[in-house]
Amino acid sequence: MGGAIYVDDSGNPGADSGSAYLPSSRKSWTAVIVPTVIADNVKAAMDIFLAGVRQDFGADELHFTEIWSGKGPWKGISTSKRAEMIGLMAGLMSSFSLPIVQQTVSEQTLDDHPDFRASLEGERVGDWKLDDISHLGLLLLCSSVARHVREMKVAGPDEFNLPFPLYVDEGMLPAGGSKRLPNWSDVIEGPEAHFRRSTDVSGIQLADFAAFIITRTQWEAVKRAPGPVFQPAEDVILRAAAGLNILNLPTIRTTPSQLGREKYDEWLAKDRKVKGLRPVRTRSDQV
Repeated sequence: MGGAIYVDDSGNPGADSGSAYLPSSRKSWTAVIVPTVIADNVKAAMDIFLAGVRQDFGADELHFTEIWSGKGPWKGISTSKRAEMIGLMAGLMSSFSLPIVQQTVSEQTLDDHPDFRASLEGERVGDWKLDDISHLGLLLLCSSVARHVREMKVAGPDEFNLPFPLYVDEGMLPAGGSKRLPNWSDVIEGPEAHFRRSTDVSGIQLADFAAFIITRTQWEAVKRAPGPVFQPAEDVILRAAAGLNILNLPTIRTTPSQLGREKYDEWLAKDRKVKGLRPVRTRSDQV
């Protein structure tokens, strides 16, 4: 495997979350950074995990949206077995404390910065369309990843043999394609983004898991009705999220009786105020 950066995308495009803070236009990118010093151990753990999954379930990869929904090779597999897969991957991620960086861009993001939006219209950097939310989000992720890796390299010089290759799950380009990046050559090899299948580059499955858990946690938060306990499915997701080493998202303590759309919106409203952004107009404001 070697030290590397693995990236996958997530989100619910077009889906109504019920919260103005999770707009349907959002596009999220998630990066998992595997430091050189633990890369061999991470590869060994993934090889063992995937060999077991192939043997027991006939699945060639860990695609967690399918695992969660019981689709594809996971159709007919019991809920407890599928929850076990999520718990095992959560344990793997937590045991290595793999650094994660998350980046979301939406129309709301651009509305918050109208001058910036205007400057992006029709602009390109190489093959990158800066007024395309997906392209812009991936570039912003690369910038954030580079900053965090530089900081970690200073703290642990022997842990990062830079530059790292950057592997992105196929989609923006077909598997096998590469896209030149405009910057960050000290951290990202090339600098290029290499688009690959997760069956060919198993580290992408780490990013698939992190992207799924972060997005699903947000979805659970705004869709659940607060109550005295977490339901089993909620508990699986929230426990997995709590173990992730996300470098650029805050950790918030909550209780089953608090967690719901109202509390989630309150957290995001406070965060926007701290950042000097204008309040978001919610549905309750419009009534």
